[in-house]
Order: sequence, then structure tokens, then C-alpha cells
Amino acid sequence: MIQVLFIRIWITSSVILSSRVTIQASGASSSRLGTASLHRRRFPAAFCSPSSTARGRAIVRDHHPLQAAAAAEDEDDDDSGVVEEKMTRTWNPLSLAVLRLKFTEPAWTSHLNYKNVDGTYKCASCRSSLFSSSGKYDSGSGWPSFWRTIESNRVILEREWDGRIECRCAKCGGHLGHVFPDGPTRGSLDARALETVPETDPKIGYKVQGNNVDEESECSRMPRFCINGIAMRFEEEKR
Repeated sequence: MIQVLFIRIWITSSVILSSRVTIQASGASSSRLGTASLHRRRFPAAFCSPSSTARGRAIVRDHHPLQAAAAAEDEDDDDSGVVEEKMTRTWNPLSLAVLRLKFTEPAWTSHLNYKNVDGTYKCASCRSSLFSSSGKYDSGSGWPSFWRTIESNRVILEREWDGRIECRCAKCGGHLGHVFPDGPTRGSLDARALETVPETDPKIGYKVQGNNVDEESECSRMPRFCINGIAMRFEEEKR
């Protein structure tokens, strides 16, 4: 029952987001796109001059309010002299609810939580590589969990008002989940894998001192990256 209510809230938020972007896109169309763009928006692609199939597909994309706003954002970047890499965006309303509105998906609902094959977990918005299957483990939390990132500077960490540490994609800023200090113990992990942990990964795991003061015991824990599955895409390793 709670999951059904949560999904309804997601759908409602996506409708509200679409209406807001539609208003912004309509206001920006007259100043940026000009008369020719307004003509394309007013008439379906089938009634426009069929100059090429590619142009027909471009006209159909213009009718989507979210994509129109994204195009306006790209034009703003070009006007400021900053050329940014074109990012592959997702229009899944559930993904947008997590990435942009910071919703949390219900536990045990993501198929990525049960994914057990080699591959790379990427951001659903910009397709930036975030985690590797070698850093994934079963935390029992109900969300896909990782004890390390795939390489340095892939995520941004920021402490929230309630004390939790938010994890965001470093490339597009999308909300991914949170990081906790109760990851797997160092003794349960491969020693060689521990040597390749990215330097930018947080040092927040529970520490248990060994024989030496500066030495961490095998009972010390690594961080747990608790990530929403809907905020990621999985790319299986090619063999």
C-alpha cells in the first residue's frame, strides 16, 4: 500500500515538473528560437516541409516540453562561451523524481539490487561511470550498495540538514543516494582491492584499531554507498 502511494506521488511530481518546464519553454521560445521555431512547434512534423527524415525527427522532439527546456539550457551554455559535453538525459519520471527532486525509491524494488554479473553502474542522467560490480555487495538494506566508487572524483558528497551524507553525480549533479559508515569489514574484502580504493572515497567507515595505533583492524568497516537503483543504468561487461 505504501509503495502504491509512493508511486502515485512520483507520477504527480512528474506532471507538476512537466507543467513548470512547459511554461519556461514557452517563455524562452519567442526570444531564442524565433519565428521558424514557433512555426515548427505549431504544426506537426507531417505538415512541415519534408526536407529530410532527420529534420522530421528533430521537429517531433521539439514538441516534448522537457526536451525543449533542455535545448534552451544548452543554448544558454553556448551564449556564455562555455561549451559543455552533450549529456544523455533520461525522461523516466521515476528517475527524475530521484535525480532532481531527491525522492527515495521503496526498498527491494530495484532489479539492480539483485544484479550479480560483471559490469559498470552508470548515472541514469549523464551516463557517467559511478560504480563497478567489483565494489558491489549485499548489504541487506534493500538498495544497491557499494563499498567503493569506480575511480576518483566520480561522486560529490555533501552533509544534509539531518546529518546524513548525500551522494550526487559529480558530472550532472543528480541525486544518487546516501553514504553510511556501516559497510563491509576490511577482513571480508580482497586485500588487493583495498589497495586500489580511490583517494576521493570518504573515510567514514567504523574504525577498529589493530595492534599498532596507525593500523586499522580487519574488523574496521568501509563506507556503504546506498544508491537508488532507478538513478543508475547498468552496462554489462563485454566478453
